[in-house]
Amino acid sequence: MFNAASALVCALAMLNRSEATMPPIEILDTAPPYVSVGTEAFVRQSTGTIYVIGSSVVVRDASGSRGRCGDPQAVKKLASILVHEEWHLKHRGDERGAYYRQLIALQELGIKPGSAVYRDVQLSMQRVLELRKHTRPDFVLAER
Repeated sequence: MFNAASALVCALAMLNRSEATMPPIEILDTAPPYVSVGTEAFVRQSTGTIYVIGSSVVVRDASGSRGRCGDPQAVKKLASILVHEEWHLKHRGDERGAYYRQLIALQELGIKPGSAVYRDVQLSMQRVLELRKHTRPDFVLAER
């Protein structure tokens, strides 16, 4: 059965991190209306919290059953999303830096440039950076 908390445990283990070494993480059942369509996670600077959308495809795919992790590619992508969001908490709206850090995390986890997961993150980065050109600089887009 699908369990978002187990997916997060798997992702943290993939990063060799614990909850104690991360900012607070809260799982939301669905994305709030003020974030971009397709959002998998986002942060709020005011709370210092990473919010993970529990119903997102990556979370569903990363969660396994019977104490096991789900799809390894999804677990690695979720781990990289956590790294991306942590970057935002440390560096505010630096979207380019957050995506670069996410791509580095993917490589550190064995995801090669050119793979489907890596390309998906690159495409998200291109879309978000393009949208940033046409929005207020303080407007935070949340798409991973």
